[in-house]
Amino acid sequence: MVSDSLRVGVIQTSLHDEAAWVDDMSGDWKRCVQMSSHEERRAKKEIRHYLASLKGMERRPDIVLFPELSVPIGFQPQLKGAAEKLEAIIIAGLDYRIKPDQLGPAVSNEAIVIVPRKLRGQIIALRTEIRRVGKTYPAPGEKRRLLEITGSSVEFVSDPTVWIFESVDYGKFAVAVCYDFMDLDRIVMYRNKIQTLFVLSYNKDTTSFNHLSEALGRMLFCNVVVCNCGKFGGSHAVSPFREPYRRTIYRHSGQNLPNAQLIELPLKNLVSHQEGNQDQEFKSLPPGFSDHIVMNLRNATV
Repeated sequence: MVSDSLRVGVIQTSLHDEAAWVDDMSGDWKRCVQMSSHEERRAKKEIRHYLASLKGMERRPDIVLFPELSVPIGFQPQLKGAAEKLEAIIIAGLDYRIKPDQLGPAVSNEAIVIVPRKLRGQIIALRTEIRRVGKTYPAPGEKRRLLEITGSSVEFVSDPTVWIFESVDYGKFAVAVCYDFMDLDRIVMYRNKIQTLFVLSYNKDTTSFNHLSEALGRMLFCNVVVCNCGKFGGSHAVSPFREPYRRTIYRHSGQNLPNAQLIELPLKNLVSHQEGNQDQEFKSLPPGFSDHIVMNLRNATV
């Protein structure tokens, strides 16, 4: 039975891009695309701090989010241990992964979804499982920065897979990495299939993502949670409630503001509403949500 609500820990880390990934003119492209040793130490310290703060809360999170590119590659075992201790799913953006199977310098951008064997004290699996959600489309600035690394022209390797996760307690949710949030093909694939969309980002244009969340929250009729880095801020969560003041569940504005917040999203009533049991606390379902009509495209010269 799906839970009444979903508790989500949203963590904005303070990763500093100029210290984390920079063309240092050394000619070592692998060193350029990953965090500096100083930034990696600081990231690990900050991650531990915020996970400890969430663990100390009276009501613990069901799911914890970290921004795109915020977790050092070597920190995955510690993150797995943290998920097991919290008994919570952790969804985190990893630093660039070097792709040795490509012909030349190449990286991928991935998030990991760590599902521990126990959630809320209940054993759900024999062992902790880890899934990887790859980014399909690099942002223009991201692609340009990788190609401009001195003497290397690092290629971005896309992952065209779209994941939807299903939990008896937490409903159906999807994970998108930053620029993929704007991919229309992906959005159509989510229609009538999820209750929550999690977006991990490293995004300067926070205003656009605010508007996009509002629109897609209505079009997909689901909760939308964006976890952005603290350097740019703008992490937020919206739900398709009828009353305007209820739709913004959380918003943290302002630059250079690392932060951790526990929020609560509607779930059970949202599932019921999606299934056609109209609940006046939510907006009406969008056209084509349940009774999908195949449209015919016609062209006319005017």
